[in-house]
Amino acid sequence: MFTLNDSLKVVFDSYYRVKEQLHGYDSDLRDLTGIRRVFELAGIPLNGIPTITITGSKGKGSTSLLCSAFLEEMGYRVGLVTSPHLVEFRERIRINGAAIPESDFIARIMELETIVHSVDATLEHGYLSPTGILLAAALNQFRRQGVDVLVLEAGRGGRFDDVSILQNQVSCLTPIMEEHLDKLGPTIQNVAWHKTGIIQPNTTVISAPQIPSVAAQIQQTVQEQNARLWMVGDQIGYTQKFTKPFHQDVHILLAPLATDLHISLHNPAHYLGLNAAVALAAVFALLNPTPAQIAAIGSRTPSLHFAGRCDKVCDAPLVFIDGAINRPSATAFLDSVRPYLRPPVVLITALPEDKDFSGFLEVLMPVANATILTTTTNQNLVFTNAVYEKARQLSADALSIPNVHMALPQAVAMAGTQGTILAVGTQSFVRDALIFWQQDVQSIWS
Repeated sequence: MFTLNDSLKVVFDSYYRVKEQLHGYDSDLRDLTGIRRVFELAGIPLNGIPTITITGSKGKGSTSLLCSAFLEEMGYRVGLVTSPHLVEFRERIRINGAAIPESDFIARIMELETIVHSVDATLEHGYLSPTGILLAAALNQFRRQGVDVLVLEAGRGGRFDDVSILQNQVSCLTPIMEEHLDKLGPTIQNVAWHKTGIIQPNTTVISAPQIPSVAAQIQQTVQEQNARLWMVGDQIGYTQKFTKPFHQDVHILLAPLATDLHISLHNPAHYLGLNAAVALAAVFALLNPTPAQIAAIGSRTPSLHFAGRCDKVCDAPLVFIDGAINRPSATAFLDSVRPYLRPPVVLITALPEDKDFSGFLEVLMPVANATILTTTTNQNLVFTNAVYEKARQLSADALSIPNVHMALPQAVAMAGTQGTILAVGTQSFVRDALIFWQQDVQSIWS
């Protein structure tokens, strides 16, 4: 009987074999030949199922959830692959929003063990990435379960991401920013080149508004691939109304199809209006909905749970969990939760040194009555005193409590039942916070 650890060993063996050598850009280090060979030997087709592929620097996870939700409301059986996970690896593979059962996760991975090891042994360059092996397992699970449509979230890039080996009909580009410059850089133009690598010939591209240099790269790739482009602000429009606490109504207009729809979301995040507009355009571009399907869209969205994304997980104290890691994302988070803040406000965060901790702290510390700097249970991340030193420059009262299991209860004690806790930081910290507040993330539906 195989265990979860057995399956995770298969997922990570190839990566750990070369981990210490991975210094440089993905364009030099990543090679998709190996994962293509795995798919070939496993008999997994690279096309045949209508597919949406999503990348970007911020919002791609929630956009993926929204695509999956809209398609499920339309009556389709939806296979969803996301990255990274929140709590458990198996969350990366979902059908109609539900994470793959652990027994199925283990079985699908172990079915690939012999092929993965044999292909890895032949590689002269590169490695089999964990996301590629998970993608192969996901496709096998989806075929067994009769999935009708796929929604695939890329990892940090796109052009050299494993999802790019699968044929798609629609590509989504959420806002693209300077990120992972050590892997995708050195400039934002390089980042945009990586991201636009998901665009395939004669397909539809849905894009959020972008800065001029990114928009130029998108236009160039669209022309090279003979694709068609719909951009929010041009062919796609949306408005938001925050009519009730922690609730919003979004009105989306799709000009190319002369269609407009209203949906409701139980989450205060301002950026979800944009993500919903991108997602709705994507599903309409992928599949021409019938009037009955259009009428069903939005019927369940108020119960869609955006775990770890401007996520209210407790009322006393009021607790928000979010994965903001830089100035723009911290600003977007604060704009969304500011109307609900109740003093004392306690900011607790864990930020590795490679994040934009200065911009993050400069945005959020001024609204906090107390700040706690901590780390995470993920031993692979590197935390230094630089973040704490910056926090102490902004407030002499900033606390350093490196043990996250001690830091989170301290934040609760400092906020009391009437205050607010902003638990915001790197994805591993989001995981620790979700576990601490006992959040169920097995389904995207609450």
